Amino acid sequence: MKRCAGPARQRGIAVLTAVLVVTVATVLAVNLLWQSSVDLRRTETLLLQDQARQYDLGGEELARVFLVRDYRNDPDGMDTTKEIWATPLKRDFEGGFFEGWLLDQQGRFDVNSMLGADGKPDEKACRQFVRMLTLLPLESPLDTSTATGLMEATLDWIDPDEAPQLNGAEDDRYTSREPPYRPANFWFVSTSELQAVQGYTQEIYTALEPHVTALPPVGKERRKTNINTATDVVLASLVDNESLESVEPLLNQEYAQASDFIEEAPGFKAVENDIDVKSDWFLLTVTTSIGTTQSTLYSLLERRGENVTVRLRSFDVK
Repeated sequence: MKRCAGPARQRGIAVLTAVLVVTVATVLAVNLLWQSSVDLRRTETLLLQDQARQYDLGGEELARVFLVRDYRNDPDGMDTTKEIWATPLKRDFEGGFFEGWLLDQQGRFDVNSMLGADGKPDEKACRQFVRMLTLLPLESPLDTSTATGLMEATLDWIDPDEAPQLNGAEDDRYTSREPPYRPANFWFVSTSELQAVQGYTQEIYTALEPHVTALPPVGKERRKTNINTATDVVLASLVDNESLESVEPLLNQEYAQASDFIEEAPGFKAVENDIDVKSDWFLLTVTTSIGTTQSTLYSLLERRGENVTVRLRSFDVK
């Protein structure tokens, strides 16, 4: 004989159904609220990143104004680390700040200069790079043999062929690594690429980085080194038998022309045609912080008279 569900049992099922419906609705509401909160935070972050980027670009425009003004004030003059363009700029605004600074790139060694326009090694630039490596203040300074190996590996990274130098490295070295990769066989866009080249340790790269740059090739013309802004390693590497100590009195001076420098340092007479007191290439770094967002702009600027052109630009947003 069948028993019919009583009113109490029916009420129990109704209560369970109601609880289940409320639970599901609560989960859905919480999920929607969480998703809305995430979307709101994402939108806020994107707006802050865009705002920070606009400040970065404003800093770039300000740097261009400084470089043009510097040229107009003294079109045939010199560029030194004591001029207004070399002064770091920092400004606070509501909710954050931005700071920027320009670095003369012709006071550094251009790693792309080691390969000539004909695709062959530039012997003078290669020898200078070897001297630079031996001058680096490392815990265990590099000898000429080790430095030559690094130079050849660097040259193999940018030359178009796949034939390694005597102590260099091409595809076979890099494809056997984990993970495997290939050399660029193209000029350096950033000096940070050196970290991927055979033979470089973090210590070597850290010591070398302040003294090198990577500039776009300019055909057969070789850029001259600005002796007013050259680093100690770059200056000492221009000729043989110079040390960091011997060139210290020559650093950050205001030589009006290269001949003035040669008069004070006759040992550099052999490279008189490779040095200058003016610069055309500058690297701008602008960092903007707004709230929890930080944006950094790296901009390579080329100055030709009153025209300042952005040749490379990249952003790093955190």
